[in-house]
Amino acid sequence: MEQRNRVAVAFSVVFLTVVGALKLNQFLFFDFDTSPAVVLVPVGIALAAVYLGGYRMSVPLFCAWFLATLTSPSHPPILVIISAAIAYPLQAVIGAYFLKRFNFLGTLGRTRCALVLIAVALALPLVAPSITTAVQWMSGSLPASVWTTWSRSWAGGVLSIMIFTPLITTWYRHQARQVSREFMESAAATLSLVVVIYFTFWTEFSQEMTFFLLYLLFGILFWIGLRMPPRHITLAIFLTTVLGMAGTIMVHPGPNPLDLQLLFDELFIVLVAPAFYILSSLVEERRQVGEEVVLRALDLEEANRKLSLEDQAKNMFLAMLAHELRNPLAPVISSLELMKIKLTGLERPDLMQLIEVAQSHSTTVTLLLDDLLDISRISQKKFKLQKESIELRVLIGQTERTFGVLHKHRNHTLSISMPDESTWIEADPLRLEQIIVNLLNNAAKYTPTGGQIQLSVIRDKGKHFRINVKDNGIGIERQMLSKVFEKFIQMDDNNSGLGIGLWLTKRLVELHGGKVWVESEGLGKGANFIVLLPDAESVQLPLASSPRRHRKGSASAPKTMPLQAFNILVVDDNEAAAYGLSKLLELKGHTVSVAHGGSAALEMAGNVRPEVVLLDIGLPGMDGYEVARRLRQAYTDPSLVLVALTGYGQEEDKENARKAGFNYHLTKPVGIADVEAVLARDTAPFP
Repeated sequence: MEQRNRVAVAFSVVFLTVVGALKLNQFLFFDFDTSPAVVLVPVGIALAAVYLGGYRMSVPLFCAWFLATLTSPSHPPILVIISAAIAYPLQAVIGAYFLKRFNFLGTLGRTRCALVLIAVALALPLVAPSITTAVQWMSGSLPASVWTTWSRSWAGGVLSIMIFTPLITTWYRHQARQVSREFMESAAATLSLVVVIYFTFWTEFSQEMTFFLLYLLFGILFWIGLRMPPRHITLAIFLTTVLGMAGTIMVHPGPNPLDLQLLFDELFIVLVAPAFYILSSLVEERRQVGEEVVLRALDLEEANRKLSLEDQAKNMFLAMLAHELRNPLAPVISSLELMKIKLTGLERPDLMQLIEVAQSHSTTVTLLLDDLLDISRISQKKFKLQKESIELRVLIGQTERTFGVLHKHRNHTLSISMPDESTWIEADPLRLEQIIVNLLNNAAKYTPTGGQIQLSVIRDKGKHFRINVKDNGIGIERQMLSKVFEKFIQMDDNNSGLGIGLWLTKRLVELHGGKVWVESEGLGKGANFIVLLPDAESVQLPLASSPRRHRKGSASAPKTMPLQAFNILVVDDNEAAAYGLSKLLELKGHTVSVAHGGSAALEMAGNVRPEVVLLDIGLPGMDGYEVARRLRQAYTDPSLVLVALTGYGQEEDKENARKAGFNYHLTKPVGIADVEAVLARDTAPFP
C-alpha cells in the first residue's frame, strides 16, 4: 500500500507539473506572440521524470499532454491532439533509455555524463516535432511553414532538455552535506548572478554596456563552474534562462522585436550551457578523482599498517618459535656431547655413529632456526654485516668440516678446487660461510647418495671472486631456474627443509655487493650455483687479528681449550639443559654450581663467588637481565664474566644484554665448544 501511495503521488506531481508547464507555454505563445522562439518547458521535465521514475511515468505524461493540448486556445484537430499526447511521452521514453544505456549518472559528476546529456539534448527533440509537424501538415492545421513549425519545436525542445533535465536530476540526486562556508559562497555567487542578470536583461544598461555585463556574467558562471558542484551550474543556467527571458518578455529593453530577441536569448543559452556543463563536470571529475586518490592512499596506508603489524607479529612469532625450539635443543646437544666424551676410548663404534648422526641432525635444526631468524632480521632491515679480511682457503676448510658432519651419512664425494696463491677477501666470515654451507646443503639435498659435489673458487684478477657449487643431482627444469631463489620454493616435495636457504643465500650475497644465479641443462643433469663477489684490495693481515665468530651448532666452532679452570655458576630454569651443560663443564675441569631461578642464583652467587656466570634470560619471576643488573651492583669485581644464555638472538636482545651488564651473548643451543670459546676469550662479545 505504501508503495502504491508513493507511485500515486509521483504520478500526480508529474501530471500537474507538465500540465502547468504546457499551459505556461501556450500562454507565452499565444498571448505574448513569442514565435518563433518556443520554449517547450515540459520536454525537459518529461525526460527527467521518465529517467528518474521509470517508463511508467509515460502514463501521466500522456494524460497531461492530452489534456493540455485538448484545452489549447488554438483548438487543434483531434488527430493533432492524439499525436502530441503520444509523440512527446514516447520521446521522453526514448531519451531516458539512451541516458541509461550510456550510463548517465544524473549528477554531471563525469565529463562523459555531460557529453551524453548534450548529445541527447541535440538529437532527441527530432522525434516528437517530426511526428507532430507531419500530422499537422497532413491535417492542414500548420500555423506556419513546415520548416518554421518543425525548427522552433526542435529548438524549444533542445533548450528545455538542456536546462530542466540536468536541473532536476542533479538536485534530485545530490546529498545535502554543505558546510556553512560552502553555503555562504554559493549564496554570494547566486546573488551576484541575479544582480548581473537583472542589469543585463531587465534594464537598458545592456544597450550601452553589453560586453561589460557579459564579462561579469561569464565571470560569475566560471566562478560557479570552477568552485562548486555541477548542480550549482545547472541552477545558474536555469536562473539565467528563466530570469533573462522573463526580463526580455516583460520589459523588452532591446531594439529587436520580442520574438527575435527571445530567439537570440535562446541561442545564447543553447551555446553557453554545454560549455559550462563540460567545465563543471571536468572540475567535479577531477575533484572526485582526487578524493578517490586520497581514499585509496588512506586505504593503502591502512593496508600497509596492517601488513606492518602482521610482519611484526610474524617476526615475533619467528623469534618465539626459535626460542621455544632452542630451549629443548640445548639439553639434547649437551647430552650428545657428554655421551660422546664418555664413549671416547671405548670400543663402541655403533653408539658413536648414532651419536654423530644425532649431532648432525641437531646441527641441521640449529641452522634452520638461524635461517629463520636471519629472514626476520633482513625483512626488518636490522641485518648488518661485520666484514673483515679473511683468507678463503681457511674458510673453505671450515666449511668442508661442517659439510662432512652434516652429510657424512649420505656418502657424497666433495671435491674442492682453490687458487694456488693465498686468496684474501673482505667479507663477513660468518655470513660467507653460511652462503657456502647453504649451497652445499642444497646440492647435497638434491643429489642422490654417493653423488659428486664440486666446490671451486676462481679469482678473476681485479674483478671478482667466482664460487661454484656444482652437483650431478636431479637438475632443475628451465622454467624453475628463475624461481629457485624465491621464498618457500621447493623443487622436490620429497625433500625436507623450509625452502628458505636459497632465498637467504641470495640476500646475503647481495648484501656483500655480489650476485648469485643457477645453471642447469635440465632434469637429471645436475645444477651449478655461481656466486660472484667483488674483489677487494688484499689486506695482508693474519686471520687471527680479528675475533673469529662462528655459527651456532656448526662443526667449525673453535676448539680452543681454556687456559685455566674456572668457578662457574650455571643458571637455567630448564633443569635438563643446566644439568647437561654443568656435567660437560665438570668434565673439562671446571667447578660448577647450578641454580634454577633468579633469587636462587643471587643467593648462590653470594656463597660460591663465581668467576663466570652462564645466565639464562627467560627465567620465571626475575628474568636474567634483572639478575645481571643485581650481580653487577653486588659484586664490583670487573673480572666477573656474565654470559647471557638465551634462545633469543635478535639484535635488540643483544643490545638489552649489553645494557644489563653482560660480557657475552650466546644463543641456544649452546655446546661445550661455544662456552670454551668464551672462557678462552676467543669469540666476540656480541656476535
